Amino acid sequence: MVEVLYLGSIFCALLSVFLLLFKENAYKSYANYLLSTYFIFSIACIGVYLLVFTGLINKVPYLYKASGPLNYLTPILSYLYVRAVLYNEKRFTYKDLPHLIPFLILFVSYIPYYILPIAEKAIIVKSIVNDMSKADKYNFGFIPEKLFFIFIPIQTTFYVILQWRLLFQYKKSNKQIEVQNQLNIVIKWIKIFTSSSTVFVVGYFILIILALNVPSFFYTPAGMIIPGLCLSISFFIISSYLLINPYALTGLPFIKYKEIESDLLNNIRDEVPFIETNYSKEIKLIDDYFIQKKPFLKQGLNISIVAVELNIPVRDLSYIINNYYTVRFNDFVNKYRVEYILSKVGMAQLDIYTLEALSKEAGFSHKSSFYRAFKKIHNVAPLEYLQN
Repeated sequence: MVEVLYLGSIFCALLSVFLLLFKENAYKSYANYLLSTYFIFSIACIGVYLLVFTGLINKVPYLYKASGPLNYLTPILSYLYVRAVLYNEKRFTYKDLPHLIPFLILFVSYIPYYILPIAEKAIIVKSIVNDMSKADKYNFGFIPEKLFFIFIPIQTTFYVILQWRLLFQYKKSNKQIEVQNQLNIVIKWIKIFTSSSTVFVVGYFILIILALNVPSFFYTPAGMIIPGLCLSISFFIISSYLLINPYALTGLPFIKYKEIESDLLNNIRDEVPFIETNYSKEIKLIDDYFIQKKPFLKQGLNISIVAVELNIPVRDLSYIINNYYTVRFNDFVNKYRVEYILSKVGMAQLDIYTLEALSKEAGFSHKSSFYRAFKKIHNVAPLEYLQN
């Protein structure tokens, strides 16, 4: 049962990474790289734990504690992700370095264990697998292991509180009617993501309360069901929501910053957020690009390629297409492809090319995707449309 729960967590986390990095038209922003790293580190931690719990770690003893320091990075990455989305941050800065201190302390503390000969590691790991209660009694470095066990739930709770604080502060100070729909989409996603972190924290404290009353409970299969269940529920909700609502990942492209004078005497300037509502220049660039250069003829065209070609940030480009053209990027591109095919048919080239050949020339990778796109635009199949 425990193994199934944790494997389910890994599957859902992997699905989320796929949606973030490898799905067609994935939005590869700084925020989404943070979220991807969060899931990858979570997978590493869960994977090593499963190896320990099932005893398979005896076959690869060098992996024991390899993911330990990563436990202290996942809540930090979660917080930094929420902050990056809400405030449109573009990069990790030196001001964020203090967040890495717990990770660095644990990593340095574990160095004596990391450099042990593999034979000695195998003995230690075998001893712990045979008696899991030794896991927090054996000191792998110069800091007692119990301190790390105590610090993890405290640190996780601290960053979850910071996430909720960011959300409440942002929602209170940003009520722009012009972009309220996009705001609602992103805020809803961030609430769901933060709620999933909260579920894990609650499960952690339930486990601690039970362990305080029955110390051995923490190391039993029944004890591990609680965090496993919380992880599975959290990651399942996140991956399911992203699968249904991938455009929640586009963030807040309309929040920009401009400088204003805040102190005329000392010539000090502040940066304040504002909403960009006039995208006429970008819209003209998009129209000219698709009409003149016909990029849709290339198979595999994605929003990142167009963003680079037009020098428009991916988030802004996505926002413009979704709100000005009122379609998703794939539908926007497919409309041009279908129009191109119909123009070829109108030029009496149907005798030379089959519809399937024309669809490939227009950029469709498969005949079925062409048929689906055509029917979505004209409400009938291509042949029926041509016959009429």
